[in-house]
Amino acid sequence: MKMAEKGSWLMPPKGHSSKPYRRHEKGLLRADGKPGFNTPTGKVELWSKKYEEWSLDPLPYYEEPPESEVRTPELFKEYPLVMATGRRSSVYFHAEHRMIPWLREIDPYPVVEINTKTAADLGIEDGEWVTIENRRGRIKRKAVVTPTIHPKVVMVPHGWWYPETEGREPNLFGIWEINCNQLIPRDAGPVGFWGRRV
Repeated sequence: MKMAEKGSWLMPPKGHSSKPYRRHEKGLLRADGKPGFNTPTGKVELWSKKYEEWSLDPLPYYEEPPESEVRTPELFKEYPLVMATGRRSSVYFHAEHRMIPWLREIDPYPVVEINTKTAADLGIEDGEWVTIENRRGRIKRKAVVTPTIHPKVVMVPHGWWYPETEGREPNLFGIWEINCNQLIPRDAGPVGFWGRRV
């Protein structure tokens, strides 16, 4: 007997807007049923009508992060690496499921990925616990030395906590020791920015 016959949820269910392909041609993306995309014009918008309504620049543009080699060169001398926090673990969902033993076996430690040459220059070895710091604070992570990361970037996956430790204040499952959010500026603006200086 198929799981569907037992009442399991099909993913995606029949008739869901993610099926079939080329939904924009069949009017499956818009509430009015007309062909096109779910935008005010029905087209792919390089000039965003919604951004225009919100008094934001309607065209894509690059804005240098508030803390960068260009905007804050004196800070770059003190903290010459950029911390990125966008990588996700395929094992967890954001900060969830760290308490599930078999998932922790697969992805057991909060890590920082660092370029092979950068690690060698700093005397960091693969698997070593290191400190990541900036003017806002410091955290500990286990180094993963890899050639796939840009030499000026360290990749720090977000959402880490230790469910096996005390949850009450001040410990809060160890977040002050490992969670990268305390290193990120809180005034990123309405659209935000990609890299964070560390």
